[in-house]
Amino acid sequence: MFRFSNSSLERMSGVNSQLVLVFTEALKVSSIDFGIPQDGGLRSAERQNEMFLDPDIKTGCDGYENESNHQTGDALDFYAYIGGKASWEKHHLSMVAATLMLTAARLRKEGKISIEVKWGGTFGSSTFNGWDMPHMEVY
Repeated sequence: MFRFSNSSLERMSGVNSQLVLVFTEALKVSSIDFGIPQDGGLRSAERQNEMFLDPDIKTGCDGYENESNHQTGDALDFYAYIGGKASWEKHHLSMVAATLMLTAARLRKEGKISIEVKWGGTFGSSTFNGWDMPHMEVY
């Protein structure tokens, strides 16, 4: 059984408590270790805008006119942790996402949460060209 590092726990501070429960319970049953990257949790409008303006970061939310769910605490980003290193490989992220979604469904069925989650790997639009695979949000 895996457990979150202190850094990952701190990065979930201020995030929707039900979403944190999904991540915490999923990590207990996951076949892949995972964590929360820097800026993966709650973000200020200023930080969201900095990320929006960074050409190396793909986000469709500028933090002001178009807010991110990270700004309200309704989103968490994650990475897989394989062989002692962070992995952003699609197959690793997909396995973590599947565990998160199944855990959310189980917790909802058990009456422990009322939220539903949406995986960024299913995102796609004319303004966001590609998937946001390391992202999970409340909807």
